[in-house]
Amino acid sequence: MVKREKANYMIQSVSHAIDVLEELAKAGSEKAGGEIGVTELSKRLKLHKNNVFRLLATLELRGYVEQNPQTEDYRLGVKSLELGQAYLSQSSLVERSTPILRALSEESGETVSLAILQNGLVQYPISFESKRPVKANARRGVSFPAKQNAAGRLLTAQLPNSILEEILATNTPQDAAIRNALNDLRNSGQIIDRAATEADVVALCMVVKGIDGVTTGAIEVLVPQYRAKTEHILPQIEEAAMKLSELLGAGPKGSLSSALEKEVVRTGASV
Repeated sequence: MVKREKANYMIQSVSHAIDVLEELAKAGSEKAGGEIGVTELSKRLKLHKNNVFRLLATLELRGYVEQNPQTEDYRLGVKSLELGQAYLSQSSLVERSTPILRALSEESGETVSLAILQNGLVQYPISFESKRPVKANARRGVSFPAKQNAAGRLLTAQLPNSILEEILATNTPQDAAIRNALNDLRNSGQIIDRAATEADVVALCMVVKGIDGVTTGAIEVLVPQYRAKTEHILPQIEEAAMKLSELLGAGPKGSLSSALEKEVVRTGASV
């Protein structure tokens, strides 16, 4: 029996309903309240207003969106929160990552997140914000195209060659950047983005592995550029990544240590 691609089973109406939820989630990071009207949603999703209204009505009846009676705009409902909380409670990766990442944030004094790669996006199920006055914001409720994000590029590079070739087939500058750094990203299991993605912010990321050495995610630390010291922060990230990898069944990995030593020698006292 020939196995069909899952995309062949996609139900368009379900996909559109998820698009609505994702746009409402995105609105929450764009403005206070995170509300959008039917007309604006119709423009964003390139769907007819009648279709959008029917999707919203269905989601509202199920509790996944709610309507502001004053503005008649829509926002996420409490059932969406329940789904998110259920994911956090059911994910062994999140459960095991939480104390390690919290401790890393407290030790380093910086913003620390768990990054995972899914369908071309890098997402952050948990994030701990720095308590310092000047800091990078926590990665809460956001996702980024993987090729445009340091953690996303690192995780993309860990994919099998057959999948990677398809992802990089568009030959964009981002594709070329991943190809050029592919061996280094795979051998070192880390990436340091010095304000190339976000102005004045240095992103330091290191992969986390599970059973059979399969990459399950990455630890990301965001540091304001003026105080980013690789020789102080990288050993802390390495220790956290090793602890989490061992908990996930990967066992001790020596390659991170050698990669770390090379980076410290190369960069010197600071980035």
